[in-house]
Amino acid sequence: MSGSRRAMSLRWRLTLLIVFVTGLPALTGVLVARYQTGHVLDVVLTPQLDAALDAGVRQARQGYQQERAELAAAARRIAGAWRGGEDAASRRQALQAAVGRELDPADRVELQDPAGEREVFRAGEAAAGDPGGLVDRRDGDPDAAPEGPPREVTATADLGEGWRLQLARPLGQAWREDAALLADTLQMVRSLRLARGWLERSYTWLPVLAAFLLALLVGLVAATRLGAGITEPVRRLVAGTREVAAGRWNLQVPVARHDELGQLTEGFNTMVRTLDSQSRRLVDLEKMAGWREMARALAHEVKNPLTPIQLTVEEIRARYPGGDAQYEALLRECTRIVIEEVESLRAVVARFREFSRPVELAPEPTDLGQLVRDVAALQRDLKVDLRVARDLEAVPVDPVRLRQVLMNLAANAREATQGREEARLRVVVEKEEDMAVIRFEDNGPGIPPEQRERIFEPYRSGKAGGLGLGLALVKGIVLAHGGSIAAEAGELGGARFTIRLPRRLAPVSEEQDHGG
Repeated sequence: MSGSRRAMSLRWRLTLLIVFVTGLPALTGVLVARYQTGHVLDVVLTPQLDAALDAGVRQARQGYQQERAELAAAARRIAGAWRGGEDAASRRQALQAAVGRELDPADRVELQDPAGEREVFRAGEAAAGDPGGLVDRRDGDPDAAPEGPPREVTATADLGEGWRLQLARPLGQAWREDAALLADTLQMVRSLRLARGWLERSYTWLPVLAAFLLALLVGLVAATRLGAGITEPVRRLVAGTREVAAGRWNLQVPVARHDELGQLTEGFNTMVRTLDSQSRRLVDLEKMAGWREMARALAHEVKNPLTPIQLTVEEIRARYPGGDAQYEALLRECTRIVIEEVESLRAVVARFREFSRPVELAPEPTDLGQLVRDVAALQRDLKVDLRVARDLEAVPVDPVRLRQVLMNLAANAREATQGREEARLRVVVEKEEDMAVIRFEDNGPGIPPEQRERIFEPYRSGKAGGLGLGLALVKGIVLAHGGSIAAEAGELGGARFTIRLPRRLAPVSEEQDHGG
């Protein structure tokens, strides 16, 4: 449960870190965007721009007023010429002459009589002597509302007796375009001033806030996935450490990543395998030490009475005075049997003493392939299938002791396959990581699963009359090399013995393992 809390805590810390990392640039972006927006508005809305716009407006107005004043003065002069006529014909002639003299050809003249009828013509037409009569020649709708700057400037004059004069002079296209541009610019500046606060907020907070929320959403999704990807392997490692602490030394945590966490998991698995191997080796060494101590004590206890027994029997035979041939023959036979059994017990004691001694090694770089070939060449009663890896370098072992191990395993294979039509032995030499591996496999009856763990214990011989010290000696020599040996079922149907020896580590003797 505490592991889950730690995992959740780590996940939350990762999430908060990503939120912080996402929010800090967003806040910085708000400040920068606000500064840039304010700076741009300050550049646009300068007093110089206001002064320029005001000057433009004044000049446009002055031009318009000047045109209007000139047209009004012309209207007054034309009205004076109209009033100087005595009758309608003379008035029209005076009007026509004044219009041609006072106005530009493009100016429009509108003359309205007392009845409300209007006569409209161009000043150029009046100057040409053809004012056009009472024909309305205005372009467009006179009542239509003007769009943008005024198209013309007008002036009116009262001619008396119900007559009215109106003059219209078109304004230049350039003036109208300048006036329209000036009006649009002035409107834009006024709008910017009114909406400055809104612009600063909309161009800083809204986009940045939207970007921040999007980045935050992406960050939270990424944090969830990243947190799960980090905390899940850590959680499995924490659970693995608890199981290892509880004694499950064969645990292997699945490696689902190929980054540093994957390397950490692989390192944890390697550490557990190493601890498991070392633990098993220490247990085996302790057992071997106990067995050797027992063998030493047994050899001592058995050896001590053997000599007195032999001497006593020989003394009995030597002191017999004779006289009874039948009894004398029986005495000699019994004496011989006792002496032979004493010698047999002495051989057993010698083997016990040999087993009780710590294994001392003289390691040197050895070609395991050649060593195995030499042993295989001596197996005349077995069909040997030899497979040696080509890239296996020399291994630091004691060749004499290792030959003893291989010969013992070969003898076991020969005895296990005795009586079969084809006795087969497969020997494989290869390397696995930092270990050299030798596999002995036969096609005999094999070893029952319940006996595979205890077959290396002394006094557990599968042969009649055996002491059960052969495989125990083999295991002691392998352990002294810093290796391991295991029995399992083979592919040929019989037993398979697998020996693993360090390829690069210097061998350590059993006495050194025990501090000797």
